[in-house]
Amino acid sequence: MPLPVVQFFAYLLGRLPLSANQSVGALLGQLAWLLRTRERCITEVNLQLCFPKMPAEERQILARNSLIETGKQFTECAWIWHQPRARLNKLIKESPGHHLLDEATRASRGLIVVSPHIGNWELCSLPVSQHVEFTYFYRKPRNASLAPLLIRWRARLGGQAASLDTGGIRKGLRILKQGGALGILPDQEPDRDNGLFSRFFDQPALTMTLLPKLAQRSGARVLLCVSERLPRARGWRVHYLEADPNLTHSDMDIALAAVNRDVERCIALCPEQYLWDYRRFQSLPDGRKRNYRISTPRP
Repeated sequence: MPLPVVQFFAYLLGRLPLSANQSVGALLGQLAWLLRTRERCITEVNLQLCFPKMPAEERQILARNSLIETGKQFTECAWIWHQPRARLNKLIKESPGHHLLDEATRASRGLIVVSPHIGNWELCSLPVSQHVEFTYFYRKPRNASLAPLLIRWRARLGGQAASLDTGGIRKGLRILKQGGALGILPDQEPDRDNGLFSRFFDQPALTMTLLPKLAQRSGARVLLCVSERLPRARGWRVHYLEADPNLTHSDMDIALAAVNRDVERCIALCPEQYLWDYRRFQSLPDGRKRNYRISTPRP
């Protein structure tokens, strides 16, 4: 999509009331379900893999609700990026575990904020950046022309960008050693040189080794953060949880198992708000790629 078109629609979505914005997103999610899109297929395969004992009807309801919530997240981003921080702060209605963030930032030993793809993870940077200098890792979009725009929009929430490459990782480590905070999405599939297979919902998932390595090298505290969307456009509930202590274990298999357990804990807070239409299990241990177009996944 051309950059001016993206800017135009983002501007329109950013000017809507939050309730109207989320209604547009919900409609997009409904259409993704009704039209049997690729996103629906990926969602259904992932849920079959992760919840094989869940009744099929219940799993279908979860899949449909997940696409609706993902649609809301898509349109919400444009809204969040165009709002004053003071207004967004008022819409964070609850912050369970916020004392953990206070403790971590006061300690000045560095903080890694782990935010899985749940609710509106973009919002997680706002509270952290108001306590301490905050940098987040990002993957460059396929449309390279979008990168400067996304970085500029995200900067409105108080975060600085660091790309997931050698230079960006060095920058992130430097920020941590200076007592700053670093945001990372732990559930993106890495390339095989930067990941190992670990069980995620009892399925082999190629899991990034970057998070445990950063935690080990920096000595930073690690917190989980989930921005849960509240019903009826009331705002968000931002959760803070302690990470599994085994995340910094010297045995990488043990550390990665802890990473995936932490993501599972976060998903349990609001399963329908997880990004189930991401190809999390695309890579298989034998080198093949999973066929996400089939309705019944291979174990």
